[in-house]
Amino acid sequence: MNKSLFNIILISCSLLVFSGCDNFLDKEILGNSTDKNYYDTKYKLQSALNAGYDILQSDLFNECEWRFGEATADDVWGGDEGLASQMGQLVNFRFNTSNSWIADRYYINYKGVRRVNQVIANVDKVQLSLPLYGEYRDVREILGQAKFLRAFYYFNLVKTYGGVPIRPEVETIDNFVIPRSTAAEVYAYIEKDLREAAIMLPARYTGVSAGKVGSGTAIAYLMKVLMYQATPGEPSSKWKEMKRLGEFFIDGVSMTYGDILKYDEAQEDWEALRKRLWFKPQELNQPTDPYETKNTQLPALQNAYSLDFKDSYGMNITYLDQFTGAGEFCRGSVFEVVFKESADGSLGDTNEGSFLYDTFYSSSPQIWTTQTIIQDLFGTDPRRTYMIGHNSYAPDGTICVCGESRNVSLKWYTPIKERPQNGGDNSKNRRVMRYAEVILMYAEALNECGEGSRALIELNKTKSKANTITGATALYVGGGYGYMRDQIWKERRMELCYEWDRFFDLVRQKRAATVIKEYGFLRANKRGFYFREGINELFPIPQNEIDISNGVVEQNPGY
Repeated sequence: MNKSLFNIILISCSLLVFSGCDNFLDKEILGNSTDKNYYDTKYKLQSALNAGYDILQSDLFNECEWRFGEATADDVWGGDEGLASQMGQLVNFRFNTSNSWIADRYYINYKGVRRVNQVIANVDKVQLSLPLYGEYRDVREILGQAKFLRAFYYFNLVKTYGGVPIRPEVETIDNFVIPRSTAAEVYAYIEKDLREAAIMLPARYTGVSAGKVGSGTAIAYLMKVLMYQATPGEPSSKWKEMKRLGEFFIDGVSMTYGDILKYDEAQEDWEALRKRLWFKPQELNQPTDPYETKNTQLPALQNAYSLDFKDSYGMNITYLDQFTGAGEFCRGSVFEVVFKESADGSLGDTNEGSFLYDTFYSSSPQIWTTQTIIQDLFGTDPRRTYMIGHNSYAPDGTICVCGESRNVSLKWYTPIKERPQNGGDNSKNRRVMRYAEVILMYAEALNECGEGSRALIELNKTKSKANTITGATALYVGGGYGYMRDQIWKERRMELCYEWDRFFDLVRQKRAATVIKEYGFLRANKRGFYFREGINELFPIPQNEIDISNGVVEQNPGY
């Protein structure tokens, strides 16, 4: 068959499959509802937003999170590291561009993008029966959450694959195939969504609304996105803005809407921006309604979060409780994926309970660690207490059966009283970002901006809190830039270990090749030894994307 004709047929078939699956799987069929009237109330818009959150709960999304963020790095061994499997090829960096896990991570995050794009693209179809300030606020908060989720999914994509296509909010046949944007362009897109979400949302949702992302979550992720764009040891406006955001978030220094938006009236009229983001239009305002300006103060975050081990009601909990049901939405939790127990035995994504922690803390865990790694990771630090070995006792008296010479993290443990009635069903939420990470990002930004003494104060906040586990007293000490940076990175590794972010942290620190290859030298199977510096920091674009685009979407160098 003529090659050009074959490509046209292939693209056409792919368009039909992609469009058909998207329409059928991602949209709920509601009688005579159409796209023109489906989004005409805030309740319908909320249901579309729920579908955007739903991706975070899916089995495939979370499978990809630990496989890429944890299993590819140096803190764990895995039960599937043989080159005969797709997973084994992934963690050994001996995969090809058709690896199924590389494709799965790409597609599940784009599925999230597509779902929240439907919210953002259709928000202006909402019709308010009464022009009350509260009605505008409700729609604005739905839109703000959608913007955060879109930024979150694109952040996953850009840190995994580099520059990716920025999908149009309204998908059509005419704009189905688009080229990749640069990484800088994707990051700019992410920043814009996070900055706008930060002014559209309350500081933090609590009570029955806990689990929704608030302004604090958006600002914390803005700090992280800035950090991923900066290079350690090189002066950058990204480090400076991280420091400024940390001063607002942690120290309570005021910040305005205009500050966080980097508002430029030459780019957009203020009233036009307000209307676009669903602030109540000035001409409809009543004397009692707030009117937000570029000088309006962002809601304070200083007291919304804490390193203290407190639950959502302010009651004392333990360090470990932060990762159990008792600590869900606790004072130290900035963003978590919410799961629920089905109570009827249903499994998988129809249940929304995550089975993953059960497979980590089991008689045959998918990943585990060793005493050698634990010693290197913790030394004598009190957080070592929360690693547990085979035939050892968990805090509630159960015996860990994870296999001879294996150790697992109690962050993965589900206490007896919180375990589900049915196997494969667990309501334990996943902590995606904690306040401790915000503190450590602030410390790193301070050090990068030449303020090592202030960085040391922030760094020792997390260390001091960890010391309370056993009554230890050791703290970090001051030093030059490089010494402080290494201490901050050490603390990040200890505090954030086994939360599925180690690989990406090494990449943004510009030392993934060194650390992972050294790890490979210590393994009999040389896992990590084949990491290629300058190439494997990014994964390839799935080959199917290259093929169906007829080369419009280009591959990463080295693949």
